[in-house]
Amino acid sequence: MQVLRQISRRMWLARVVPGTVAVWTELSGRGGRNGWSVVLGDEDLALGLAEAETLGPVEALRVNLGFVNAYVLVRGKEVAVVDTGTPNNGAKLAEVIRSAGLGWEAVRHVILTHYHPDHVGSMGEVLAAATGATAYAGAADIPQITSPRPITPVGDNVEVFGLRIIATPGHTPGHICVLDPAGSLLILGDAMVNINNRLGGPNPQYTVDMPQAHQSVKKVAAMTFERAVFGHGEPIDRGASQAIAKLARTL
Repeated sequence: MQVLRQISRRMWLARVVPGTVAVWTELSGRGGRNGWSVVLGDEDLALGLAEAETLGPVEALRVNLGFVNAYVLVRGKEVAVVDTGTPNNGAKLAEVIRSAGLGWEAVRHVILTHYHPDHVGSMGEVLAAATGATAYAGAADIPQITSPRPITPVGDNVEVFGLRIIATPGHTPGHICVLDPAGSLLILGDAMVNINNRLGGPNPQYTVDMPQAHQSVKKVAAMTFERAVFGHGEPIDRGASQAIAKLARTL
């Protein structure tokens, strides 16, 4: 592996094989604990992650819709919405976006972790309001999602808005998580839950392939990140990857 250059003080670029580069990123941790993330991809991926590093971490705003959460991610004057909750919640999402001093015109990305109706229920409202937004989801889940315009399929290690997509199938065939490397934050959708601050895997009642879902938990557990947020339950604000690794050893 040939080290090409340092992108920033926290990011390095290396060539693995012709046409493939590795982006090594130092993840910020609390209490002085830092870790590393590596992403394999092409040079466009490297440039996207480098731009996100320059802009800094996203501000992650939770949209609490009762039993399910959606998230508004703000970086500069641009917004990504991760999941849209149950139907008729466009106004609640708009309220959180306004709290950041922005409007629907700032929403350029709508990322869906999976196809279940409590996560895509307000998709139509959101895309109708955010006319400049592109929607994304795991390819295997897209046929199950009703959308007013096409959804772009995303797979493992794809970069969107400086965010890294993590393929985590099992709960649904195309389930994805979303990592903000600069902010050391992982959005888990329903790959895991943290209800009543009790960390666990996905709800078996609604999971299509539990052994595969457990493998996805183990995949996430091998990563390093400080914070985690969930589709169902409370956030983990520090030591998230260690807590997930501990659970993964029991699966």
